[in-house]
Amino acid sequence: MKFKDYYEILGTAENATADEIKRAYRKKARRYHPDVCSEAGAEEKFKEVSEAYEALRDENRRAEYDQLKRHGFNNGDEFHGSPQWRRGQDFNPGGVGQSEFGDFFESIFGAGSFQQSGFQGARVARGDDLQLTVRVALENAYSGGKTKIQIPARPGSSARTLNVDIPAGVTNGKQLRLKSQGKPGINGGPPGDLVLTVKLKPHRIFEVEGRNVVLDLPLTPYEAAKGLVLPVPTLGGEVSMTIPAGVQSGNKMRLRSRGLPGTPPGDQIVTVQVVVPKICSESALALLKQFDIESANNPRGHFSKATTA
Repeated sequence: MKFKDYYEILGTAENATADEIKRAYRKKARRYHPDVCSEAGAEEKFKEVSEAYEALRDENRRAEYDQLKRHGFNNGDEFHGSPQWRRGQDFNPGGVGQSEFGDFFESIFGAGSFQQSGFQGARVARGDDLQLTVRVALENAYSGGKTKIQIPARPGSSARTLNVDIPAGVTNGKQLRLKSQGKPGINGGPPGDLVLTVKLKPHRIFEVEGRNVVLDLPLTPYEAAKGLVLPVPTLGGEVSMTIPAGVQSGNKMRLRSRGLPGTPPGDQIVTVQVVVPKICSESALALLKQFDIESANNPRGHFSKATTA
């Protein structure tokens, strides 16, 4: 029989960790699984990969295999051995029970060793989760609703479209799990889940901080000085907001519970931005100067106090 280099079959180094061996197996098993791979010889490749993983996943079997490999066997070398190969006894295939893994595996580990470990033939396993990003409009995040996502094609399957329910109040980075919509299972195992990470789309006037919604509110100098009541947009529609007289640029005001829904809901933070007009005439400048005189407006008055202190 031919010697099998299980590390070479899995594509790992001989000093690979148990996790690295597991990841290598899953990658190869997904590639050659008969349900998803139409390549010639895929089924045999799948069985070979499963055999290699079964040999290396168990510490005792791996130690015995490594001891054998240190005697210089390479993949494809003629091998005549048995569990007693170190004592020079010949392998007798007639005395070993047959398994789906074949003579080489049984000659090293003994008849029925994979059944004793709980491994019944080709390994049955749940499919891996599929990770995707879903881009959600802010209005949709506020009110909830459906959005379409495209599941990319995989070997043996075509692309597909899903209508996904977006819960009201979903935030940036929130993960939504769709049961059994992930990658197919191995050997009839259940499929994995589809895990969607929410990414909120940029909005024309709003920004989002957690569940809070932020809005810049432009005011003219006259509006900021006089104060007024004006309609302010929110994700739930316009609301009337009182702007106090003398409000300054950068001042923040809060509309309670007008952010994204939740427990508790977020707020809408309104930041005042006083917009200085571009002066077009001398008469307009004169009016602004007169305004400063009559209001005793001296925005740098605190400078002189600081120098005399």
